[in-house]
Amino acid sequence: MDVEDERFLTRLAERMPGDAEVLARLAVMRVRLGALDGAKAVAERAVELAPGLAEAHAALGLVLSKTRQFPEARASLERAVKLNPGLGMAWMHLGEVLSVLPDQAQAAVDALRRASGLMPRDPRPLNALAGALMGYQRYDDAIGAYRAATALASEPNLADMLNNMGVALERLERRDEAVPVIRAASLIRPDSAAIQDNLGNALLGTARAEEAEACHRRALALGAKGAETWSNLGNALHRQGRLDEADAAYRRAIQINPEGPKFHTNLALNLLLSGRMEEGWREYEWRWRGHPNLPPYLSDRVWTGEALPPDLPAGGTLLLQAEQGYGDTLQFVRYVPMLKERGVSRVVLACQPELIRLMETAPGLDEVVGETGPLPPFDKALTLLSLPGVLAGHAAPAGIPYLSVPKGVRMALPVAPAGTLKVGLAWAGRPTHGDDWNRSIPAGMLDPILDVSGVSFYSLQRGAVAPRLGRPPAERLVEAADLCADFCDTAAMLSGLDLIISVDTAVVHLAGALGKPVWLLLPSVPDFRWRMEGDTSEWYPAFRLFRRKPQGGWDAPIARVAQSLRALVAQSASP
Repeated sequence: MDVEDERFLTRLAERMPGDAEVLARLAVMRVRLGALDGAKAVAERAVELAPGLAEAHAALGLVLSKTRQFPEARASLERAVKLNPGLGMAWMHLGEVLSVLPDQAQAAVDALRRASGLMPRDPRPLNALAGALMGYQRYDDAIGAYRAATALASEPNLADMLNNMGVALERLERRDEAVPVIRAASLIRPDSAAIQDNLGNALLGTARAEEAEACHRRALALGAKGAETWSNLGNALHRQGRLDEADAAYRRAIQINPEGPKFHTNLALNLLLSGRMEEGWREYEWRWRGHPNLPPYLSDRVWTGEALPPDLPAGGTLLLQAEQGYGDTLQFVRYVPMLKERGVSRVVLACQPELIRLMETAPGLDEVVGETGPLPPFDKALTLLSLPGVLAGHAAPAGIPYLSVPKGVRMALPVAPAGTLKVGLAWAGRPTHGDDWNRSIPAGMLDPILDVSGVSFYSLQRGAVAPRLGRPPAERLVEAADLCADFCDTAAMLSGLDLIISVDTAVVHLAGALGKPVWLLLPSVPDFRWRMEGDTSEWYPAFRLFRRKPQGGWDAPIARVAQSLRALVAQSASP
């Protein structure tokens, strides 16, 4: 139909060469057909003939936007809406142009909302508004706009809108809502590789890795050729513990896009979990490639393992920058003593403020500062998790403990009945962690552990986890974690416990660094540092690992923990 309309308008323009309105309509039609050169010529002619016609300026602005001449497009579209403030299409295209220009977020949203008000029965302005809001990471607002657009839409736009709304829900981690929305889009457009790919991502986030794999394979069968789909397939295979197959998928993604940091980082985590440490740490360096938050000194003055003698400008100082979570800092600070052996004169750690007091007890550190405050002079710098790669070929220091409670720090536990074991319990990790859905446990499942007699349980769970995972009744365990101001206080509190039982979260790394015994509950495919098999840890000798089996729930490992705890109580009670 568009081709026939374009032919009709072309013939009409030949008969009426001085009619600017016809030329403007012809320009818009040619844009729809992708004939941008011809569209620009007739749009410029329309403006020349009728400089006061809003539709002519709007048509020219549309053409300029499609050729990515955004400042010029903005000028034409602003002229159009000034001439006719009621021209909804001009407001819509203006909003789309503003959304790609820097520092115009609110102006773009305002223009698209104006277009939506002027075109109340047309889903396109709402769809464009939702897309802009997605770009600004205002996902809740985007979902509202997509819902409104979907209510107005009909084929073929409905599938795209449902797909986009599902992606917004997935990015808000509302994956249980995202799956049915994207699945509805896939039923409308079963031949869309992009929709299948997005459905697979949402399914993976709801622990349905096999279904996710099927979606990504379907996307490839439908013609998806991008690295992203292969990497997504790798993620689904990795989550099933099929590490060799995941390796092949990640390498296929890298073959397609050799410069994609995400693909190398995914491969790195798969390699590390497989125990292929040297290549894994090397690939892991890609995590910072092109990262918007990487300070310049971590690329301009990066340490590569050389000696830093004291006659350098900053006295041979190496700045170590903490990264990611608290647990990563607690675990990898163990490498610091090796730096002095490599000829580094001074080592400064910039870390999370909550860890400063505790990190001051780490051997080999000359100074500890907050990561957000001013930094002292330094010669070279490195992120903390880059140390294993730089020190490749050297085993991690085995000395445990490598952290201690500073003198004078006290955090007394509430008094427990005589003769009972004192056990700390944590069941939830940081909710913003990408794998938290896989590692945290609903509190109601802990009853078999809490039912063991002869034990006083202390909650090590910080923050408001009750709405997400619940809390055991107050009479079953004593609140302890929220009494602590920072990790130094938490370390003092842990020193009074006989045992820590926990999921994979920062408190286990703190306990491990202090040399405390920990029983760690792990998913079937855990974080790379716990490997895929075994009930002991190469990082922390006092750890015992309780793994969830593939396709199994938490009931079995929790039952094994409860049985082991009863045996420990009996052992401690025997003379």
